Amino acid sequence: MLIREKMTKNVITINVSDALAKAEKLMQMNNIHHLPVISGKKLSGMISSTDIENFKQKGKDANMENTSVAEVMPTNQRLLTIAPDVSIEQAVMLLQNNKIRSLPVMEHGQMIGIITLTDVLNTFIDLLWAKKSRITVELGHEPGLIAEVAGVISDFGVAISRIVMFPRPLQNNFEAMLSLDTDDTKLIVEKLRQKGYKIGDYS
Repeated sequence: MLIREKMTKNVITINVSDALAKAEKLMQMNNIHHLPVISGKKLSGMISSTDIENFKQKGKDANMENTSVAEVMPTNQRLLTIAPDVSIEQAVMLLQNNKIRSLPVMEHGQMIGIITLTDVLNTFIDLLWAKKSRITVELGHEPGLIAEVAGVISDFGVAISRIVMFPRPLQNNFEAMLSLDTDDTKLIVEKLRQKGYKIGDYS
């Protein structure tokens, strides 16, 4: 899954010369915590709600209308960006390793979107959420196991909407979560157990 598919495309930005009060209002109105800062047509940096709060705690909130974004935006900040045609997993690693919550998405020197921690979490929720039913099955390392499980499910005329594999290092095996297009998984679970598969939860 690529960044391009999950990024926020209509990015709300702020100009370096805009008042800090405007930046705060934009964040509050749109329920966001970071704003890309633009100088001309170029991405200059990022300003966060934390930057604004730190400024206000210094007792200078009365000057927010007369203070520009450029004055409060962290200087010499390391501005991390990401390309649109890389995987969502790479965004997760960048966000986690650098303890940040958003990444501007750049293409040909232009910002075309932003990927946030919320976007990433929503992506994984969509991936894991079963619209109808799901079964979790413990699998070893032998080849062909997932194909056998899929074959059992197919014998009941049930379609698999998604499969997610979770490694379990302590148990030296995997847990496969299968989302199924059915309202009743009891017979499928019974058949898998008859074949020796250990079933976790199912619904």
